[in-house]
Amino acid sequence: MVAKTSPNPRLNLRFGDHADIETVSNFIDQHWQNGHVLSRDRELFEYMFLEKDGRLNFALAFEPLSNELIATLGYLPTNFSHSRISLSMWKARSDAHLRKHKAGLAVLRFLLEELKPQSIFSTGISADTRDIYKFLDYSCDVMNHHVIVNDQILEFKILLNPPASLGSRRQSDLLNESMLVVESESDLQRFAQRFDLEKSGKDLGYLNHRYLEHPRFQYSIREVLADSKTVGSVVFRRSFANERSCIRIIDVIGDEICLKSAIQPLIQEMLANGDEYIDLLSWGLDNRQVKDMGFLNCQDIPSCIVPEYFSPFSQTKVDRWLFTNLPQSEKFFKGDGDQDRPN
Repeated sequence: MVAKTSPNPRLNLRFGDHADIETVSNFIDQHWQNGHVLSRDRELFEYMFLEKDGRLNFALAFEPLSNELIATLGYLPTNFSHSRISLSMWKARSDAHLRKHKAGLAVLRFLLEELKPQSIFSTGISADTRDIYKFLDYSCDVMNHHVIVNDQILEFKILLNPPASLGSRRQSDLLNESMLVVESESDLQRFAQRFDLEKSGKDLGYLNHRYLEHPRFQYSIREVLADSKTVGSVVFRRSFANERSCIRIIDVIGDEICLKSAIQPLIQEMLANGDEYIDLLSWGLDNRQVKDMGFLNCQDIPSCIVPEYFSPFSQTKVDRWLFTNLPQSEKFFKGDGDQDRPN
């Protein structure tokens, strides 16, 4: 267990607990965004940040005289040891009289010193923080957005300005591609017995909590097999707008072979359900292999809008930026971090 407090004489720095939930929620509402979902949806907030032992996964900075909360930094671990974490809700109050505390950097330094994570990242950084992450010697980049469009659809209601060429559906050279439905913790355990989760940086407890126990979204998890061997799993969910649907790949547990083996069954599911498209938000995959699977890179079709926001729905293009301290080895998807949640 990490230390809860810091002896910093200029600030009171500590990790939060159950008693801090209302304080942090109010801070988000007042200093991040009025009406933000994490300030008004207590169940979602606790699901994302509250551990079973009552620990709140937020580093907090309090002004020592007034004891006012002046900076927050949340984090989402992907394994029990907290060795791989995504940062979230990093905010310091901008009041002139508080700038001397440098509370924003203080909560980051406190969190890193106490947790000592091997991997630290965020998949939703804003434009005004990129220079900070670069100054800290982290790698910043925009995530790749790929799409496979249903060529049986004549009139699109989610996709805007679909490309003239819808890509190619290439047949895989793998035999007996199939997917098994994973819908319970015991199903996940059987998957983990057949696949080495450690290299993904995610453990069984994380996958169960993140996808099977989500209080707002219903995720579909599939164990992916190629030539009767488990090669990973894919997580996806359907998004709906204008009486239409699409398939959004949220996570891939495994290497490119997992996605390659899953794509033909997913395409068949798309066609059977009349989904407009399958999209994939990722970073760290081999883009040539992704293209060979039949995906189009959205950067190559700039007039086509593959929406990012569904609650509320908006036909707008959004670039997702990330930072990572391990650019040579990490892979990221939409489900990593806090970006796939209600707005």
